[in-house]
Amino acid sequence: MLIERSEILTKEGQEDGFAQVMEEQGLALLAGVPGVKSLKLGRGVENPAKFMLLVEWEAMDAHTAFTRSAIYTPFRQLIGPFAKGGSMEHFEMR
Repeated sequence: MLIERSEILTKEGQEDGFAQVMEEQGLALLAGVPGVKSLKLGRGVENPAKFMLLVEWEAMDAHTAFTRSAIYTPFRQLIGPFAKGGSMEHFEMR
């Protein structure tokens, strides 16, 4: 199992729009990707412009396949107008 932790920093004033787009479209897109076992989206308490996306993947291969799939570009295009930066890490879980 693989956990992907993404921190997404949103542009000032775009926080609520990002949350809405992710709830209405982004999470549904990801949920349908082969190899995705679970998803969680959280918003920072101290910094409401920071979001954390946790994706549980069956394996790194599933994540890699997603980045090469037709769904990847539309997903990135959903995030693009709202994001001003962030980071991503992957953890192998036992």
